[in-house]
Amino acid sequence: MKQAYFDRVYEATYDNLLKYAIVHLSDPTDAEDAVQNVYVQFYRRIKRYGHFDILSPEGFLKKMLKREIIRNYTEREQQRIRLISDAEEDRISDDEVFEDAVVDRALAEEIFHEAKALPQETYRTFVLFYGFELTIPEIAEKLGVTKETVKTRLYRARNALRAKLEAKSQKNRQTGNGEH
Repeated sequence: MKQAYFDRVYEATYDNLLKYAIVHLSDPTDAEDAVQNVYVQFYRRIKRYGHFDILSPEGFLKKMLKREIIRNYTEREQQRIRLISDAEEDRISDDEVFEDAVVDRALAEEIFHEAKALPQETYRTFVLFYGFELTIPEIAEKLGVTKETVKTRLYRARNALRAKLEAKSQKNRQTGNGEH
């Protein structure tokens, strides 16, 4: 009975929870991991205590997901601090490789952050292509649109993001701020 309840809740809530996580986490892989962690916790909870006290499974899961997202950001910040600390202690011999990796990671996070402002379907297409690395035909099938629609959304997303990032970079150069 608990398994059947879990399966029903999973089917009814997965898409909404994944969308919520993708919007709030910069990395789609982190979003998938967060959602799966929530379902594991939820399954353990209903196995141990039952589910009769849960009035709204989706609300209950969303609250759990919010905590998971906060935990994700906290862990990421702790990893960043450890990385900086380790780099200072070990004096990495190839500083350029390290700096490039940090810049690439920061740029990717900035791009995904900026992409959140895109129209929802364009953002979703962008995340499926660049985050989940699905092919254009796979995305078209998943979203129920034509391949040309997927290509158009990706084209618009790239142009919009390029323009935003270039404007931001230009503004930083004008203000003398070295950040990109």
